[in-house]
Amino acid sequence: MKKLLLTLGLAMLMTAPAWAANLWQYNSYTTIDMSTAKVKHDKGMKILTFDTTEKIDTTTSYCTYVYNVDDQTIQLQEMTTVSKKLKYTSNFYPESIKTGNKAIQERAAMAQAVLAKVEAKNARR
Repeated sequence: MKKLLLTLGLAMLMTAPAWAANLWQYNSYTTIDMSTAKVKHDKGMKILTFDTTEKIDTTTSYCTYVYNVDDQTIQLQEMTTVSKKLKYTSNFYPESIKTGNKAIQERAAMAQAVLAKVEAKNARR
């Protein structure tokens, strides 16, 4: 029995880097799932989508962002927030990163960093 448990434990350790490699700790609150980061072209526009998990204290938000590189807008397409007492989903319209507030500009900087990683990965292919 001990050998079986040891073998299973080692197998789990060996597979951990496969899933961990897709997660990028952007800052102390935000983890980006790089496996969801996709660039597509829609009507001549370059669009990046990606998912994050944002944890602050006992609240966790699961977010899907849409960054329109050409229009210079960012959208929090969907955000599901879970706390000890609440769970709710919300969404927001695209916001200009040029005229947006500080939070919009920080989200745009995050999207730009994700885009750079995606493009670097695609260039290596």
